[in-house]
Parts: sequence; C-alpha cells; structure tokens
Amino acid sequence: MTDLVVLLGHHVGYSASPLMHNAAFDAAGLDARYELADVAPGELPEAVESMRRPGRLGANVTQPHKLAVCELVDELTTDVERVGAANAIVSDGQRLVAHNTDLRALAAELRLLGSFGAATVLGVGGASRAAQVALSDIGATVFVVDRTRWESLPDLLAESDLLVNATPLGTASDDTPVAGELLREDLAVLDLVYRPSPTRLVREARACGATARSGAGMLLRQAAASFALWTRRDAPVDVMRAALRAELGPETDA
Repeated sequence: MTDLVVLLGHHVGYSASPLMHNAAFDAAGLDARYELADVAPGELPEAVESMRRPGRLGANVTQPHKLAVCELVDELTTDVERVGAANAIVSDGQRLVAHNTDLRALAAELRLLGSFGAATVLGVGGASRAAQVALSDIGATVFVVDRTRWESLPDLLAESDLLVNATPLGTASDDTPVAGELLREDLAVLDLVYRPSPTRLVREARACGATARSGAGMLLRQAAASFALWTRRDAPVDVMRAALRAELGPETDA
C-alpha cells in the first residue's frame, strides 16, 4: 500500500509542496505520495482524524489551520507549545503528534539575512507567530502589524531594520503589502510568499539596495525537516531544491 502525506489547507492550489515532496519520495525509493487536501475550517476535525488510518505518514498544515490543528492532536512538541501553531503532523501508530518545522526554518533564513535589533512582522497567523519567536530568540524587538494597525506601518518600519511579510499578500500576483517608497537600503526583507519568486516586495527591496529573500528558502527548509519526521531519514535536499527551482524559476531563493 502506498503511504500518504497530505497538505491540510484551504485555497492552497498554488502550493509547490506536492511536486517537491513527491520528487523526494521518488529519489528516496519510498512508496509514498504527497497530495493537497483543500479543507474548509469546519472540515478540519474530520480531516485530522483521518490521519489515524493505516498508511498515513502524516501531514503538513498551512493557512488557515495552523492554530486550530493544535486542539485536534494527541501531543504537541516543545516548538509547537512555544509558537502556539503547528505546520506538521506525524502519525505515530494511533497517536498524532504536532510539530513546528517553520521555527527552525525561519531561524536559518534570518541568519542568512543578517543580525537585527528590531523587526516589523506583518500578519498574526501561524507563520507570523513562528517569526516572532525566532526573532525574540535572537533578542530582536518585534512589532506585529495586523489589519487594525496598518496605518502605523510607516512609523514602525522607520524603527526597524527587518521587515517580515507573514501574510499571503502577493501570492500568485504582482501585489505587495508594502508601498515601495517605505523600503530602504538598510531595511532587510523576508517575504514568506514564494509564488512568484521573487515577489514584487523582494524585487522592490533589492532595487533600493536592500538584502531580501522570498519564501522558497523557508519552504524548502521546513519541508526537509518534515520529510525527516515522517520517514525517519534525511531528506534529499538537493532533489527537493531542484524540483522547486523547476517549478518556481531559476531566480527562486531555495
């Protein structure tokens, strides 16, 4: 029987995860498949419960379910408890264990961008929470901007040396969450959106001399960590990176 991993999300048909993970399963010689599962919020409990069936290795979890899924599993790892959100489930017999591989992926992405004293994080979902914890771990002051605080964005950016976009704004479009005139050379940018890659936000940040990365690097890092949890073997990272670049283009930050 072919083992199954699913991505639990809603309106996530743009995801590059199936291509990347199926390339990894093939390279590792595993009889396993990764599929999208478009799940509305009211359908989440049943979808999570299905992870207990034979042949289910687990799942990735994306928006809008990263917080709600924590109430539906048997065990939360320390990273999930710290962040308050999960992005991976591992089926361990009849037990479901929630993990957060976003946190370590974000920490690695931050190291690539530099060191920071203050950061503005856009959004309040699971990815934002992971970014807040990763930034707090390096001692940065964190300003969180949701829809009710958007008018404060210019002032907060003026006090920040890093901007993190943890919203879906810009996904599969040429939209940007931040007007180009608010960007500057000494404001690094991490945009967790990866399609298109690079995003408009990243392109405009680079155009003014700033260091900037799109979300493909984070996607790859969290995916490799998830693969290792499900299979108990190291992920074929080079294969996964090649699959991402083939899908997103040679300029991707994976």
